[in-house]
Amino acid sequence: MSEIEIRGTRPGDGPGCALVWQDLGRFFAGINPDTYRVPGSEGLADWFETLNAKLRDDDQWLQLVAVADGEIAGQLAATLQQPMAAAERQIQADFSRRRLVINALGVRDADRRGGVGTALMLAAEQWGRTQGAEVVLLDTELNNHTSMPFYEQRMGFTARAVQFRKELG
Repeated sequence: MSEIEIRGTRPGDGPGCALVWQDLGRFFAGINPDTYRVPGSEGLADWFETLNAKLRDDDQWLQLVAVADGEIAGQLAATLQQPMAAAERQIQADFSRRRLVINALGVRDADRRGGVGTALMLAAEQWGRTQGAEVVLLDTELNNHTSMPFYEQRMGFTARAVQFRKELG
């Protein structure tokens, strides 16, 4: 893989984002098929074009892509959350802080473990710092044997919570 370029999304990135998203869907569906699926390709690139255009104009959102060998190899979506009103009444201390929340990080299957995810996360953290964020939050699957060591060992995160799920049906 050549050098990795991290940049904000641009018009025309929709097809590359769609391919990363489908790879991510395949990966997560392989781990937890009851909660994940591969999104259909019909209209997916256009959906990303529309979404990226909308979020580019919102200063509370960060939409990044990683470009390697001329193709989109990964993408990241994050949002900046402001301190909550009446945060002093909340038991969760982070509610009184500005928070960077990583909503999605995806790397093409062929580019995993090549530095793409690290580059995207470091760029997001730097953006968060410039926006006054004091903490970064994200979630991932407990049985994801790729992301758990990535976040804990490479990126310095600490697992703090478990999310439960139960089908009602």
